[in-house]
Amino acid sequence: MPSAPTRPQIDRAQKRRELLAVPETVLVLDAPAGMGKSILLSQLAAELGTSVHRSASAPSETSLPVTLWDIPPGSKPDPLPEAFVSGDRRIIIAKRPETVLPSLDRAAVYGHVRRFGVAELLIGRDELRQAMPARLAERSFQQSQGWPMLLGRSSAGEAELARFLARELLAPMRAVELAALAAWLDASTASMANSELLALLDPVRPALRHALAAEITSRRAHPERAAELATAYAGQGSMTDAIMTWQSIGRFDEAFAVYAAGGGRFYLYRHGAAAFDRALAGFPADYALGNDTLVMSLAMQALKHGEVARARRLLADRFGPGINDFHSVFTHREKYSTDLLAFRVVMLIYEDYQLTDELFEQVFDTLGDLPLDDHIVRGSFYNSVLEFYIRGRRLAAAEDVAQRALYHYEQAKVPMLAFYISLHQALVRLLMGDANNARRHAEQAARYLHAIAFDSPGDERLLALLNACIDYEGGKPEPLARFLSTELDDFVHGEIWPSLIEFALHYGSQALSEHFSTLAARNFLDRWRVYQISNRQFGLMIELREAAILQNANRWQEAAEKVAALATRITRSWVAAAGEELERLKDRDEIVQAMIWLRHIVYEQPTRPHLERQLGYIIGNLNLTGRQRLCAEVWLAFVHKRQRNLSRARALLQKVFEEAARLGAIAPLAEERVFLSELVEQQRIGEYLEISAPVRQVLRRLRDGGLPNSALGAQNGLSRRETKVLMMISEGSSNKFIANALGLSEATVKFHLSNAYRKLGCKRRREAISAARALGLVG
Repeated sequence: MPSAPTRPQIDRAQKRRELLAVPETVLVLDAPAGMGKSILLSQLAAELGTSVHRSASAPSETSLPVTLWDIPPGSKPDPLPEAFVSGDRRIIIAKRPETVLPSLDRAAVYGHVRRFGVAELLIGRDELRQAMPARLAERSFQQSQGWPMLLGRSSAGEAELARFLARELLAPMRAVELAALAAWLDASTASMANSELLALLDPVRPALRHALAAEITSRRAHPERAAELATAYAGQGSMTDAIMTWQSIGRFDEAFAVYAAGGGRFYLYRHGAAAFDRALAGFPADYALGNDTLVMSLAMQALKHGEVARARRLLADRFGPGINDFHSVFTHREKYSTDLLAFRVVMLIYEDYQLTDELFEQVFDTLGDLPLDDHIVRGSFYNSVLEFYIRGRRLAAAEDVAQRALYHYEQAKVPMLAFYISLHQALVRLLMGDANNARRHAEQAARYLHAIAFDSPGDERLLALLNACIDYEGGKPEPLARFLSTELDDFVHGEIWPSLIEFALHYGSQALSEHFSTLAARNFLDRWRVYQISNRQFGLMIELREAAILQNANRWQEAAEKVAALATRITRSWVAAAGEELERLKDRDEIVQAMIWLRHIVYEQPTRPHLERQLGYIIGNLNLTGRQRLCAEVWLAFVHKRQRNLSRARALLQKVFEEAARLGAIAPLAEERVFLSELVEQQRIGEYLEISAPVRQVLRRLRDGGLPNSALGAQNGLSRRETKVLMMISEGSSNKFIANALGLSEATVKFHLSNAYRKLGCKRRREAISAARALGLVG
């Protein structure tokens, strides 16, 4: 039988006196291996001048004052003799918790039994101080937490300790205890009958992990023991471990039953992406492809990885090719289960599909087929519709279905999905130009994210981007600049929903163009082209966004050529001739394209006849976002000014600025500096605007819209470009990264750094970073 490594033995005279003083006649030292039970009995035997009975057979009734019985581990002991049960004789028994001693319960009913568990057998500080110097005693206690086996342990014995723990502590454990211990090691909620043991094991976590892995591997090699372990895992909520354990012994029906109980196709949102992938990977292809729920799960997994074609193929192979004809599916929905129909709506989000009013009506008809108490499915239905309302700029309807989705997700207790809804609610408010209320939803999203029981780094990045965009909207560019410098690679590679990609494209490209360079913004858009190449809606969105960036850089002709090359009906000629048609535009990308052409015409021909009326039509379009409306009103004010109607220009501009102040929306105006600079520099307009305190606040924030570090850099003799380069090296960026971000050559980056070093009196990169931090140039 394996034993623990030899440790210093402490004379436990105090504990012996305590044992001998208790009034009960049957004392049970009931604790796992390594607690010093046998040593304590040996010390008692030496003090009493007797011996320890070490056998599974019960000791005989003797006239000795105290009988000492050390029951061997793994044995089935005889019942206690009647003299001990009745309290006529005194006995001290050492055993492990899993060892069942017949007739002990009967003795307990008579009131003769006193148990000593883990807490009572630990060696206290006072005992250690009596055995060794105080400093050594304290160090020994901190190392062992009072566990006798750990006294004097060195790190060199980790492997030996792991083997001991596996054989002596873990092997005898019941499956339910082993599963609870595994959950405790994973920092999950664990409930063990012997909670004292958990605190005891804390000092040996590293060795215990190795021991536990070995024990679980051993049990999975035996089907019956593996089945017990899988049942225990499922019973305590460790669904993924239960699934993988059933899978390891080829019992896939039982594994699927746990998967279904853990959320089925929503398993991802209840347990996290890593658990979702591990669970699916354990099902053989022939089994998974013959199961409706697993096929939908595999299709969702493909969608999450951007593989829309694979998702469509999986559904077609299982449900027939008609499943990919969305119009046919909802026209003949009686052929499909309600769960499949609900999933098919979700899948629409990832496809390049436009819902007509007729299809919207058919989709909503399926809602009546969903059970009222199936909250997660009903929530996901509203969640899917929400995406199309946002895409169609039906923002009031979007807010309504978002609230419905949130209600169902809260009822289903799925904080990850509730987090996504709060994220979209913040996005809707940003589209409305309402940064103040967007922040409120972002704070709610943070609370939901905190409630998720597993790590979700991709969602943490989404929230960081959202908060950075809200700050940017309010005129604070630093958080977004920092995000784009440090988190962009992981973010671009991650999976996010289309409406979230839209605001990432918009804010990211604007920040890079304003605070770095046009080339940096175009490089950013190029990266999205690579990762979103399969989806036409993103392709068109990226092209239109690049055209707006070129306009902001005063490269109007190049922007016009780019938009003219797009094969759409919204040409410059169409816009130039349009009237009420501008008010009736519904498609998101058509509206953006029309506004790009209108902006171009305002810049080139502000005195063009009927231009005011055309701008009035686009401003009156109910499908415009609040941000777009603010921009169009700036153009109209510019046209009024160029057409020498200063009173109308300044009145409209005051209204725009006061609305921006109320909503906390500075970023939309920042993109219109090419028009605003001329407007506010006009003396009569500028003086009129200065009367209003909210307008003065917006003007100040627009003037300070560059990175505040630039002003600090100027105070220390640095150019704006030198300050930017210094800020980026302080965040760990390489010269190559800085060159790509700023649209410079590496030689030019080195030139700027050399100038910064000289001005700061530094010779090395590290010195320059330290100097910049000391001056407050970087955080």
